Amino acid sequence: PSEIGMLSSLNWLGLFSNAIMGTIPSEIGMLSSLTWLGLHYNSFTGTIPSEIGMLSSLTSLGLHGNAITGTIPTEFCALNNTFIVYDQFEISCTCNDSVYREGTTCN
Repeated sequence: PSEIGMLSSLNWLGLFSNAIMGTIPSEIGMLSSLTWLGLHYNSFTGTIPSEIGMLSSLTSLGLHGNAITGTIPTEFCALNNTFIVYDQFEISCTCNDSVYREGTTCN
């Protein structure tokens, strides 16, 4: 729900393995203190919201086990040392060396 964006002091959010359906809420990008975000093993579809790439404190993002497609938004390229785990071949990345896929540099 959009109300999730009101949790601005939240630093860890684990929504993994909950059979959540639909798109990833862009309001998650309002969680300015977030360092860890686990969205893996749900039924998310669509693309990754660019707003999540604005989370400058984010160090880990789990997206694997969903039906997400598209590209990793260019906003993620500015994140330093953020480890992104995704297993869908439908996602591609054009970012720099600070964004990884399961230990592989994303160029």
